[in-house]
Amino acid sequence: MPTSEVPFLLEQTQGCPQGSCSGPAFWNIVADKSYVEWPQGVHIQAFTDDFAFIVTDNTREGPRKLGKFALDKFKDWADKNKLHVSMKESNYVLLSKPVRGPTIKWGS
Repeated sequence: MPTSEVPFLLEQTQGCPQGSCSGPAFWNIVADKSYVEWPQGVHIQAFTDDFAFIVTDNTREGPRKLGKFALDKFKDWADKNKLHVSMKESNYVLLSKPVRGPTIKWGS
């Protein structure tokens, strides 16, 4: 960026400018790495920069184990790529009739 005195350089370490032409392509390169082998019963779907997991199993304990596995694996991917997951904007929907819902933890 030119200034009145000298050029000003700022190194960008992550992210893309909002609305840039190449931003979606760069994001696709990063997000593509989240589509690794997932176990049966775990499906991931991306909507721009939002991700949805669908976790299914016929046992009572299965969804809890699969959900924990999926979140831990996704957290590892996010950490590796220096991405922040907003807990304020994260939700889950339980479609079942258990006695109580699962405990969901992100990291520790």
